[in-house]
Amino acid sequence: MPATARTASIRARQISGVPEALLVDEPDGLASIHWPGTALVVWRRQVPEGLVTLVDGLPFAELPRLRLEAVAAEEAGTAVAARLGARAGTLAPLVADVADLARLFARIVETSLIRLRLEAIRDDACRRFHADQVRCRLLCTYRGPATEWIPRAVVRAAEDGYVAEPDPAAIRRLERFEVGLFAGALAPEPCVHRSPPLSGTGRDRLLLVIDEGGEAGCSC
Repeated sequence: MPATARTASIRARQISGVPEALLVDEPDGLASIHWPGTALVVWRRQVPEGLVTLVDGLPFAELPRLRLEAVAAEEAGTAVAARLGARAGTLAPLVADVADLARLFARIVETSLIRLRLEAIRDDACRRFHADQVRCRLLCTYRGPATEWIPRAVVRAAEDGYVAEPDPAAIRRLERFEVGLFAGALAPEPCVHRSPPLSGTGRDRLLLVIDEGGEAGCSC
């Protein structure tokens, strides 16, 4: 990830017991992902007005599902609205929030192009702990259980080469609507995480994923 200026004024505090993970209260605090040794920054934000009621009121079949490749961050809102078509007006608070997060991500990682996915999930996609094949990824769960992650200290390799399943007590979780900036496998200090298993729970998720445009990434 590129070096980012103006980080001296950022107020970030360590997540308890995890030196590589930081918690911030302001969006600009996400720039602390550039600090040496940092693998994860979580922005604990206030939920945009009207967004909870909107998202919770949608049947699963009506949750948005879209993928944008190499779109200009400044045009992400327009591109999302175009993909939603006639539904864009009804989903305006969600579109506005996605657009804001796209611009924020682009500014933090210093890129003009992004890749964006808004996914409705009700299976066990990406249930194994892993690090994404990117430099940095933004994740925000609008509905359902949010992303799970584990401290670097408990990461162990399984016999098949993947990350071994940790002690359940070691698993940390984002909260719904929190914005997590995760360093990926192409960064010096990746954050290992997964989608929470959903099969058999009766629950579903609406997940936003933003990467730098042009990165191959991974499907999860």
